[in-house]
Amino acid sequence: MIILPNPPLQYEPSAESQRNQLIEQADNMNHKRGADVELGREERIIMRSPDGSRWAISVSNAGALEVTAL
Repeated sequence: MIILPNPPLQYEPSAESQRNQLIEQADNMNHKRGADVELGREERIIMRSPDGSRWAISVSNAGALEVTAL
């Protein structure tokens, strides 16, 4: 979630620039449709099954997928 500062009562270029930087930083953290998703070393995919159980999916150094209940 991004929380933007309230706009000033009068236009201020520096406030607009700060707002644009916050939006760009938040957008850079989003995964994009149609693009590969690459996770870092400590990141996992967390999925929820129909009964509400949560599962973490990761990969070993040998390339094997590992599923762990959370």
